[in-house]
Amino acid sequence: MKLQHIKQAISDAKNQNHFTSLPPSFLKVDIPISASNTKSGQDDNNSITARIEHFSTPLPPTLLYQCLRIFEENMGDLYRQSSWGLDMKEKRKEFVHDDARFLVILTEENAFNRTKSDVNGSEISQSTNAKSEPTVLGFVHYRFEPDDEDDPIAPVSYVYELQIQAMQQKSGLGKRLMSIVELLALKCRMEKVMLTVFKMNTKALGFYLHKMNYEVDECSPSNFQGEENENCDYEILSKSLVVRSNWGLHAIMFVPSSCN
Repeated sequence: MKLQHIKQAISDAKNQNHFTSLPPSFLKVDIPISASNTKSGQDDNNSITARIEHFSTPLPPTLLYQCLRIFEENMGDLYRQSSWGLDMKEKRKEFVHDDARFLVILTEENAFNRTKSDVNGSEISQSTNAKSEPTVLGFVHYRFEPDDEDDPIAPVSYVYELQIQAMQQKSGLGKRLMSIVELLALKCRMEKVMLTVFKMNTKALGFYLHKMNYEVDECSPSNFQGEENENCDYEILSKSLVVRSNWGLHAIMFVPSSCN
């Protein structure tokens, strides 16, 4: 009976689109344009407004390429040092999986350009994308699935990747994306949001544990004895969206976090 409930909850979640019911103001973020962004050398405090869009697989090819590039730039070294190793073909398969869902921060503005030098050594602005293509500033890849493949007890939203462009980190974008994931999970009657993080990725651990109030999940390898578990280089974190009582499950009141 429990397994059937989990399967039905996940099936229902996959067929719903609560993203369209979110407040438009929550799906816009102001991005500061610093001197390091514009290459202008001027100290200005201008900003542009980016938007957050929701995608079910497949992502448009240009967005898929940018998301994979941001992942490799942010995580490539950590994966190479891990027991998993880095396999971009496998990562691409994850991104195009039938159950993949994405929240992507996009801007059409021309503020985030790469530069090249002319023959005299002067920097020339060079857009990373064609004018008609939006720029990805960050994204989260998540899925609706059981909390455990072998012995599931709850339907969850599992975050596979949260990645923000290096120059936009620590600006509240990751917090905004995770808050939306949690809100959508709650609307879809998921009981938890779960994710996996490398132990050596101390910045990510600090973000999830201290800023987003996640905890080490009961199924994380560190909770089990044995050399294999003790030497495991990752933790499984989670945040419960419900409380259990004698009267059943009750959703926790959710207040969206600000971008700040």
